[in-house]
Amino acid sequence: MKRLFFFCLCFAVVFLGCTGKNSVPPVSEEGIMGEAVPQEKSGWYYFSNTGIHEAKNPAEIPQRPFRPWTEAVRVSDAAIIQGVPAFLINRLGIMTSGSPDTPPALHTAAEFFESNTAAGFLTSAGETAIHFYKSSFFSEKNGKSSGSVILAGYKTSDGSFAAELTAPDIGLAAGSQCVALDKIGSRWYAAFKLEEDNKVDFTYLEFELVPCPEEIPNIYSVSGIKKLSTEAYRNSVKPFDFSQAPVQLRNLLSRIPDETAFSLRVYSPDLETTQTFTSPGISASVEGSAFFSEEKTAVLFADGTFYYSPNIAEGKRYILRLPVLSNGYVYTNFILTGDRLLAAWEEQRFFETGRTGLLEIKIPDGIQ
Repeated sequence: MKRLFFFCLCFAVVFLGCTGKNSVPPVSEEGIMGEAVPQEKSGWYYFSNTGIHEAKNPAEIPQRPFRPWTEAVRVSDAAIIQGVPAFLINRLGIMTSGSPDTPPALHTAAEFFESNTAAGFLTSAGETAIHFYKSSFFSEKNGKSSGSVILAGYKTSDGSFAAELTAPDIGLAAGSQCVALDKIGSRWYAAFKLEEDNKVDFTYLEFELVPCPEEIPNIYSVSGIKKLSTEAYRNSVKPFDFSQAPVQLRNLLSRIPDETAFSLRVYSPDLETTQTFTSPGISASVEGSAFFSEEKTAVLFADGTFYYSPNIAEGKRYILRLPVLSNGYVYTNFILTGDRLLAAWEEQRFFETGRTGLLEIKIPDGIQ
């Protein structure tokens, strides 16, 4: 994988503190501090089945056939792993961010990533694992398979993958696929799908703890397993209302009008899985991803509107306007590393995904 460089693309910076013309979501158009000057090279990167590649501009990114999102090479999650920002790239692996002196790295394991959907990061007791499953509807019948793998441990020391948890380890049939795994409050919830003999069965579990050992395979244990009814499971995993979101996020987005509906997938160094918060409204819901810590808070919406508070103690809030994408393209997850913003983008068509990749920009001086 080529090293990602520091590039400063053309976008506007807006200081939050006034009202004005609406966008999606509505933001102020007043107080623009200026635009960055485009550089000779761009910060665009695209994914293939084999890795991450640099493009001089979006027009050079080759077309890709549309595939169901569970099968496509795309960013599916973001996290902070032992202090290092990272992307989970479906069908490829984990990309950890670099620095001015250290290039980013792509860590992969074909036995897990080639034929399974990489759904999300999970941390427990300071260790990291990846949640995998196989789509019974979309997945190809041939190719390598890890059976009913639920979790694969990730060793941060060398970027390798080791221990795994499978459905039989917790008393379920070998073909059971863990299509959802979330921590809500202090409890874990999982949904399993088993398709056999033209029949589909679902099992819903609640449990206390999922250890994620990195060193020794097959020593997972799940504590306090309890089966749930369909209704009980759905009630347990409903997204949180945005009024319950961390105060840093509520303050950052306080200028968005109440009638604007949005949904945020939130990650943080303190969260064990991504959490979802929704704000109801009369508009169509806007999708976004968010990050918060004790130092900074950020939100990226699908249209490229990036809300940013670089220093919570100072209380300043900004809006960055990322380059406008063509119709059918959206921004998804992001990570912050030093003075850089790495934003994932993808081409969407209903449930299918085409071209995907990353945009890298340097956050302007003076707002870091």
